[in-house]
Amino acid sequence: MAARAYASSPPAHEPLVTAEEIRANPLLDISADFPNFASFRTEDVVPALELITKRVQETFAARELHLTPTWEGTFGQTDDLDEQLAHINDLVHHLHSVKNTPELRAAVEKVQPMCVATNLRLEQSKPLYEALRMLRDDPDRYNALDPVRQRVLRRQLNSMEQNGVALTPGTPEHTQFITRIQKLSQLKTRFANNALDATKAYARIVMDKQQLAGCSNDLLAQMAAGARKHGHSEATAESGPWAVTLDHPTYGPFMMTCLDRALRQEVYRANVTRATSGEGDNTVLIPQILALRRDHAEALGCKTHTELSLRRKMAPSSAAVEELFEKLYQAARPRAEADLISLNAFARDHLGMAIDAEPLQPWDLSYVSEQYRKHLTQYDEHQISQYLPFPTVLRGMFAVTEELFNVKVEAVTEVPAPIAVVGDTIPGAVPLKPTTWDPEVQLFRVSDARDGQTLAYFYGDFYSRPEEKNGGAWMNVCRSRRASPDGKGPVRLPIAYLICNQTPPQGNGQVPLMKFRDVETLFHEFGHCLQHMLTTVDVPQASGINGIEWDFVEVASQFMENFCNEPGWLARVAVHHETGEPMPAAMVDFLRQGRTFLSGLATLRQLRLGMTDWALHDTYDPRDSANNGETAFDVELRVAERTSVLPPDPGNKFLATFSHIFASAYDAGYYSYKWSEVYSADAYSVINGGTVKAPEVAQTGEVDSRKEMCQRYRDTVLSFGGGTDPREVWTRFSGRPVADIEPLIHQCGLKEEAAL
Repeated sequence: MAARAYASSPPAHEPLVTAEEIRANPLLDISADFPNFASFRTEDVVPALELITKRVQETFAARELHLTPTWEGTFGQTDDLDEQLAHINDLVHHLHSVKNTPELRAAVEKVQPMCVATNLRLEQSKPLYEALRMLRDDPDRYNALDPVRQRVLRRQLNSMEQNGVALTPGTPEHTQFITRIQKLSQLKTRFANNALDATKAYARIVMDKQQLAGCSNDLLAQMAAGARKHGHSEATAESGPWAVTLDHPTYGPFMMTCLDRALRQEVYRANVTRATSGEGDNTVLIPQILALRRDHAEALGCKTHTELSLRRKMAPSSAAVEELFEKLYQAARPRAEADLISLNAFARDHLGMAIDAEPLQPWDLSYVSEQYRKHLTQYDEHQISQYLPFPTVLRGMFAVTEELFNVKVEAVTEVPAPIAVVGDTIPGAVPLKPTTWDPEVQLFRVSDARDGQTLAYFYGDFYSRPEEKNGGAWMNVCRSRRASPDGKGPVRLPIAYLICNQTPPQGNGQVPLMKFRDVETLFHEFGHCLQHMLTTVDVPQASGINGIEWDFVEVASQFMENFCNEPGWLARVAVHHETGEPMPAAMVDFLRQGRTFLSGLATLRQLRLGMTDWALHDTYDPRDSANNGETAFDVELRVAERTSVLPPDPGNKFLATFSHIFASAYDAGYYSYKWSEVYSADAYSVINGGTVKAPEVAQTGEVDSRKEMCQRYRDTVLSFGGGTDPREVWTRFSGRPVADIEPLIHQCGLKEEAAL
């Protein structure tokens, strides 16, 4: 979608900051294509955001007097202000998540209120709202806009309404509204910090190697490295001591392989009670967050936070979300019960566990499941990981991306200048050498494999650093694709962040190895990156992942997960890190079938999270005395009683680290994973010719092959970004108005017998 096809943009405004101010504080410079991470200084954060928030508010106050009901007279007067503030604030928050320090944390906490206040100043502008409303309601002017801008306009009006534009400044209601948003922002940051602190603070030092029987040599080396970080400088993999920590690369393998049941129970308890005491107690923050969200929803005319959430989602109603939960529950429950019967029988007959006297407990499930997996296939996760060296997997992911979408990915240390030019670069331009925030971070160039045209870049930060980096994996936006201000200059290319927490190399040239679930996570996050980088939308509010409904944004990520399960891909890239031997065919077949292994239990686990989130933001009201003292943990326990086949553990306080809904954007939206998964599974069925149920694709005689359907997927789902309603995106791709749930049911094996 070419920039020149849109209505012309206004001339560029004068910069908000001077060259002298940028020299004094490099954080203010947003002109460079790539952030200069080498120049970042924590002490610049507060003065930079104090200056820019003040400058944005002053500039907008002057422009607000001259707004007109045109695109140029509205968005043209705010785009540069939004970008200047968002770029600096987003960069700071990115570093806060990957290079967290006490000093940066304090700076973020100080500037957060002023950033929120500045955003609200624009969102609550009545002159801006009226100009936008008049533009929408004027048929001639509205119809002169292209469909992307029409959608951006409608969504901006909706956003302003949800941010309280109807409230009168100076009234108690308006003051309370702003205070509430400020408080919510602060509490979410505190919640995330507390979860990070609790995770990195715990280390169970083990002196007796017998307690770690069952753990692989690689895991022992990893735990010895952890012990060295916790003050045991003499620790070795052979002699110890060893530190069992709660960061995922250690905790997950430990719970699956450690024979010592008492130690597993101890570490499990530490994990599910993180951030539940002391200064970092998130159990105190949860009811405050829930109550503030309820108040916020009511102030905007909604009965519940779920009702407010659905105003900007694809799901049409609460009933539709609950129907999805129920359909998946009915499909998963029988399979989960059969899964448990299989695990109990295996634990009794092969592990010598007295199941009749003492049933399986939560700290047993990972261990028994892994041993059962090994019994059925003769392979465990450690053996599988020997064939999944990280560099090889990464190259393989890039290879499959090129095959599917004609997209080439390569690591680079320098880029042509300026990178914003689509197509040829300027002859004689001096190459840029972008800096990174950590020596292990890499920069990658993404280009069209057919003509070599550069499409985007992304940073890859793949390795775990639990002392400073948040756990989990995510994709985030560094830059969004956008047209030049006058619509005639070069298009600015998108840049993404791809963040994982892969186990890092342990030294001596050892190649880092991957668990297969981490391979799936890598593909998942790269799917998000592709949607941001392959966009053809030049309006930043709708380019890439921007503006996509939250319950559709996971489609691209979950779609990519399908390909790491394909035998052809595994056969090509899975090679032993020492011998170079290809992965045995039986192991490949096992991994292909592995997504249905104990899938009933796995599906119920996801439903437990989604239904808990929904209940907390829908029927539960923490302010209501009629709850008779019921807490959020009581609500979670009640959901667990329905969605667990084991008796729920009352001591499980995992909500205290459920950052997705208390520190991120999945509040009243965790269902989005399953909603999107319905579409991603159906999309995978479509490109494979409808292996479950033949899709009613509008055949043109040119889309009957997988390669051509993948190109159609790139040209629709990955291209349209947030500029097109997801229902239309889906129809343009599949030829059908809605997705079919049957491919997901089939994919998870929920209609088959238990086990493999």
